[in-house]
Amino acid sequence: MSTEKPTDISVKQVRGYLRDNPSFFDENPDILETMIVPHNTEGAVSLIERQLAVLRSRNSEMKEQLDSLYSTAQENEMMFEKTNHLISGLLEANNLGALIESLYESLGSDYGVEAYSLTLFGDEVNLPKSMAQISSPDKAHKVIASILSTSGAVCGQLGASEMNFLFGDHKNFLGSAATVVLGQDSKLGVLALGNSDPHFYQNDMGTIFLDYLAEVLSRLLPQYLKSRNKQKK
Repeated sequence: MSTEKPTDISVKQVRGYLRDNPSFFDENPDILETMIVPHNTEGAVSLIERQLAVLRSRNSEMKEQLDSLYSTAQENEMMFEKTNHLISGLLEANNLGALIESLYESLGSDYGVEAYSLTLFGDEVNLPKSMAQISSPDKAHKVIASILSTSGAVCGQLGASEMNFLFGDHKNFLGSAATVVLGQDSKLGVLALGNSDPHFYQNDMGTIFLDYLAEVLSRLLPQYLKSRNKQKK
């Protein structure tokens, strides 16, 4: 009967396995991070060097992740400041003209949007003067029916008639657009952003900001539109 201890057998098994599988540490570098290997300056140090290489690689990956997180945090802070400036301007406006002017200024200056337009639905005679476009609901439903049928922002390439309806003379240099309907229950209009790059606005991109802006405008616009209609009665 063998007198070898279980630990002796385990050591032999490990030695045999490592001998038969010389690439084990290359295929399992995470194990090297937890191993303790004496540093013998007079002997081979390949395993220690391998451990250091693994640790350096891990440190490099962690640094890249931290840099990415920091960069994202900076971008989020900048976006928050821009959004805060935009919303503050909209809330401070005391009439429709000031509201649209503040919206356009922020979209162009703060966000660098190439082209933008707000089209309100109604009768031009009954709506306050502003930089917004005016269209009858009937015409809007004929030209941009697909946009009006959606419940959120839509991004991508639009047809020529749709681009002409939303951007007018600017349509010729635009390749893609992002649109969102204002007021889902009672449609007040549509906000559109345009870009010359056909692939800038894509149907799989995030639209949280645009949906949020649409919600804010949907809450602010009615007070100006109703006040003008009451004066006409």
